[in-house]
Amino acid sequence: MPKIISVLMIASGAAVSFLVLSVGASAQQATQDHMLTSCRNYASKHLNISAGIINVKYEGQRTDGTHAVNGDAETNPPMTFQCSFGPGGKKIVNWTHNSPQGCPADVSEANRYLYPDCE
Repeated sequence: MPKIISVLMIASGAAVSFLVLSVGASAQQATQDHMLTSCRNYASKHLNISAGIINVKYEGQRTDGTHAVNGDAETNPPMTFQCSFGPGGKKIVNWTHNSPQGCPADVSEANRYLYPDCE
């Protein structure tokens, strides 16, 4: 009888471990989805462009615990940016984006802020 109990305990322990890993993986995916959505919306607001033309990709967690989400906008000229999230993945703690070079002759007054060389 003790052998059967041991086997059941081992099987039960494996099931619990699998369940914990499954829940952890889905929570991590939910956090990554949150970061992608948050970064896309942040970029849309700060670059004054539609979220529909923004591509974002989760790049992973850095050694300092922060998370990187890189993105680009399908604009002319193309723009790239990065959102850095805190260790919990809930809040953007740093934002960087490239500034297009030069000042196009046909840039509208509303978009001049996108081109630092137009000032």
